[in-house]
Amino acid sequence: CSEIQGRNQVEQCKFSSLVQYFCKPQGDSPTAYAGCKLCPQDWQLHGERCYWLSEELGNWTQAMKSCENQNSQLVVLQDKKEKEHIKIVTGKSPPPVWIGLRSYQKMWRWVDNTPFNPKMLGTSLHKINEGCGTLRAKDFEVHRCDAEHKWVCKKKPFLLF
Repeated sequence: CSEIQGRNQVEQCKFSSLVQYFCKPQGDSPTAYAGCKLCPQDWQLHGERCYWLSEELGNWTQAMKSCENQNSQLVVLQDKKEKEHIKIVTGKSPPPVWIGLRSYQKMWRWVDNTPFNPKMLGTSLHKINEGCGTLRAKDFEVHRCDAEHKWVCKKKPFLLF
């Protein structure tokens, strides 16, 4: 990219360089780069979302606020495949991590206010008055909300193209 060119041409050149550097083309069509998704530093792209594992420990409320401060939310699992993504993010034989699941008045709900669907995720959680959900490997566990664990946040990736 030459500074002698006009500003728009320089910006176009830099954008093309970014696309070539970060995006893997899916064939030769004009939409070949349509799936170019970028996550912030230290976040991992799995499927259609970015995931981040905290390094520090905190209670469930601290975890929720930490995710919100990063324009994300504690992970809400949509299906079994996403459960597998979290297993990759947390590594082999991980300790439990906070997810966006909480029981209030014996009703399990996600932080986005959707109800927990045991059939979709192939598991069930016992009814307790209050508790917070964690995921250890592929198993849901219930903990006191003031316990200390790492957590996983989730957000949409930036679409470069």
